[in-house]
Amino acid sequence: MLTIFKEKSFKFSYFIMLILLIVDTIETIYRTLSGYLGKGPFMPGIDTFFQPNSTDMIFFVIAQIGVIYGIFLLYNLKKIGAYWFLGSNIFFLIYASLFGPIAEIGFSTIFPMFLLYFGIYVILVIFIPNFYSNKFN
Repeated sequence: MLTIFKEKSFKFSYFIMLILLIVDTIETIYRTLSGYLGKGPFMPGIDTFFQPNSTDMIFFVIAQIGVIYGIFLLYNLKKIGAYWFLGSNIFFLIYASLFGPIAEIGFSTIFPMFLLYFGIYVILVIFIPNFYSNKFN
């Protein structure tokens, strides 16, 4: 019974996972670039605007390349893409919390949003590939 469910639900889950990751990545890139060129990006649930500088943008681009590569690997049914995706996000979060715009307001301010977003990321990139482990390498 579970195998039949897995077979029938794989395509739906797989494409929903990819669509959500791609839309989130495009939205993050748009929000950060428009913030860099304007008054600063905002994070949902937080009333503070961040003003990234050029160094922040260099680290952001590096992290986003890793995120996009992780999505590409997940698209090609490789589990390692999940670690690229999460690792790149954690890399930028550490940089931004220690040296970047989050350091100015403190990590505790964004902690609730961090838990929400990373909880969703873990479900999308870790649980789905593990549930359908026979499809992913």
